[in-house]
Amino acid sequence: MEGLSTILAAVRQHGADVKAYRDLGAIVARLHPNGELLIFNYTAVATFRRDWTPVERICRGLIIHWPTASVVALPFPKFFNLNEQPETRLEALPTGPVEVTAKLDGSLGITFWEGTRFAVATRGSFTGVQAEWATARLHAAHLVADLPRDVTLLFEIIYPRNRVVINYGATEGLFLIGARSLSDGRDLNHAELATLAKRYDFPLVPIEDVPHLAALVPLAERATGIEGWVVRFPNGLRVKIKTAEYLRFHRLVTGLTPARVRELLADDPAKFDSFLMDLPDEFQGEARALATAILAEVDAHAARLSAVFAGPLAAAAAESRKTFAQLVLSQHQADAKYLFALLDGRDIRPLLLADVDLATLPLPASETSGFWARQQRAIAGL
Repeated sequence: MEGLSTILAAVRQHGADVKAYRDLGAIVARLHPNGELLIFNYTAVATFRRDWTPVERICRGLIIHWPTASVVALPFPKFFNLNEQPETRLEALPTGPVEVTAKLDGSLGITFWEGTRFAVATRGSFTGVQAEWATARLHAAHLVADLPRDVTLLFEIIYPRNRVVINYGATEGLFLIGARSLSDGRDLNHAELATLAKRYDFPLVPIEDVPHLAALVPLAERATGIEGWVVRFPNGLRVKIKTAEYLRFHRLVTGLTPARVRELLADDPAKFDSFLMDLPDEFQGEARALATAILAEVDAHAARLSAVFAGPLAAAAAESRKTFAQLVLSQHQADAKYLFALLDGRDIRPLLLADVDLATLPLPASETSGFWARQQRAIAGL
């Protein structure tokens, strides 16, 4: 498995030194309380850059026993939306039958043997709130004594206090969404998952009766109360397809609006970068485009005002501030505060940024509609 050999080689070299793994890319390693397990997770920088390396892709809750450099839990690698990456583009998709399952809106749960019992980790934590809830649920609601140690079970952790966007009401549980063999990385199919779910009494992610990906177009446009679907190809490749409703709601939850982008840019560009890295993949492009459009408007006004200031006003300013003021108020009253700021040697960009009229600015289309339109075109071409 690409990327895994690199991680294992690094573990043999660095052991429990979690800081050393930063050199491998945009990943972070955390140590289990027992001191012998490491969990690897990609960081927001990886989603921000979008040029995913094999190491970053596989670090999605990967758990390694560092004294022996052996894999303890092997979750799904990072997978992407339809048409988002080269391998998920229409022309690159594998042929053959597909499995389409519901994409549940919770937290990823990853089973592992922690030395004395089975436990559940989330994508980046052994001891987070969701991980602790899931571990307690695993032992309270299921017979776990003979859970397979050679297979990593993967769940969607759903309970009322773990709501993301979709409201599941009082529903709670560990919904089995996948399983991978530790020996060869094989991604078990839905029929095999059904066997495991029945044996250990796990609720199973529903499979959809979709004869062809093109059938998802009308479903994704009108479906409600569901995040979307995961399409699994015979080689284990997984592709996400999200509903239009979910994207609209998620956009509101993230607070992505032109006004919010302008506010962050005006306050501190570093805050905008942080906001951008925390956004879901689907909305980062829209946020970048909004920032670009707003800053382009600021640049255009700044260039215009600099040209105005360099004209007859420059001569007036050289004569006296009073002469400058008279000329500004008689010919450029609407721009007076910017021109006086230039006279005082101040940067006018913060003033212009605060005053950008978002109602008249030709902003890019919402990524909610743009993203779905790209998905729709890709699916319709199958």
